[in-house]
Amino acid sequence: MSGGLRERLLRLKGQAKGEEAGSGEHGSGSAATAGRDDSAAGKPESRDYRDNTERQEPDLHPAFGMLGVRQMENEHGSFLLRRIDYPFDYRHGLYELGELVGYAPALEPVAARQNKTGRPQDGHPDAIRAERLIFLDTETTGLGVGAGNVPFMIGFAVVEPEWRRISVEQTLIRHPGEEKAMLHYLLGRMAGRTHLVTYNGRTFDWPVLANRFILNGWRRSGVEPGHLDFLHPSRALWRNTLASCRLSRIEEDRLGVERSEDVPGSLAPELYVRFLSDGDAGHLDGVYRHNERDVLTLVTLATHFGALLSGEEEDDPRADELPEGAEELYRTAAWLDKHGMRRRAERLFAALAARDDAAAARWWLPAGLRYKRLGQWEQAVRFWERSAEQAELAAIPPVDAHVELAMFYEHREKNPAAALRYAEAALELALRRPASAREREERDALRRRVERLRRKAGRL
Repeated sequence: MSGGLRERLLRLKGQAKGEEAGSGEHGSGSAATAGRDDSAAGKPESRDYRDNTERQEPDLHPAFGMLGVRQMENEHGSFLLRRIDYPFDYRHGLYELGELVGYAPALEPVAARQNKTGRPQDGHPDAIRAERLIFLDTETTGLGVGAGNVPFMIGFAVVEPEWRRISVEQTLIRHPGEEKAMLHYLLGRMAGRTHLVTYNGRTFDWPVLANRFILNGWRRSGVEPGHLDFLHPSRALWRNTLASCRLSRIEEDRLGVERSEDVPGSLAPELYVRFLSDGDAGHLDGVYRHNERDVLTLVTLATHFGALLSGEEEDDPRADELPEGAEELYRTAAWLDKHGMRRRAERLFAALAARDDAAAARWWLPAGLRYKRLGQWEQAVRFWERSAEQAELAAIPPVDAHVELAMFYEHREKNPAAALRYAEAALELALRRPASAREREERDALRRRVERLRRKAGRL
């Protein structure tokens, strides 16, 4: 932590202590809640927040009051908490939040790949269930994962089926002395959760938090939570089809979420420093709302990938939904195939094969290679033949499809004459390409292949 930031944290700590000394009696209760009615008959009792007591702070900055922020206390001190409850029928983009409950179990293949575990059976303690997930996003003072990077705000969401709602909570520290109390509260809310749902959280948010736990006296023990980091699936599908794979871009272009007057996450540290400098919580209004939306978008993104992995049955309407772009169509098919959704992947590969545009032609070769790995040679050859036809029309023609066909006819069909035709065509295409050291090596390899096939064909 820089000296200037530490000084501001400590100065604000002194202000906070003065506020506490001048405050009167405060009631106790559960976590601060905005926008909910706990008086409705038939609802379960409020959940246990593990010895965290709410304090009604009259001396908190008015901007905190406008946001529904309350001061919380536990055995390690105080921190600030904001809580917003969303009913299951609240729509964030393409999905209602409650749809996560039905789609969450379909995320098990993603969790298994990311955590290098087998896919658990239904009823297993680690099986994916919506109520066992915690959606987490941090706002930090820096970009690294070292000891100097402090998570000043931790936003997270949990699913509460008994209330038919998703609860978004945001913790904030006003000085270093509040960090341990905040982390203690987070640990309580993580109890019983099997997986952290994040966006780049596996390499950033969680390592930052793990460091802070250690620095505050906790030691690693037991099994860490599993990860569902949706940065990696997002890149697998959209790394070239979207301008970027930032969460804000994905939510707008693929999830139907529109943000207005949003504070960029990159400005959050600066706004926090302003708050530390003058105590004006108004600087943090945009940070709170940005973080809240990020957490809600994590829920929607998890729902979206769950829906992708659920459209396996023929009568499922999601099975007929196809990405518009050829690259996204191929990448979605490949991603589904990698996660065990073979039937739906086949439908997407078939849709790719049915397209005649140049954008689709680029993906016929890798689609053919996929069928080659599966030993489905008829489908592979169909893709390679179409790719070879397209290559012959190109100004700088690739030769890969011709080479694959030459190998197929030589080794699988034992037809050296057909293999020779494709090898000679590949050499002709290679000679049309600009000369380079790599091209010369490829041409020499093709000449050797042609000479070998001519000898084979001559012996027949």
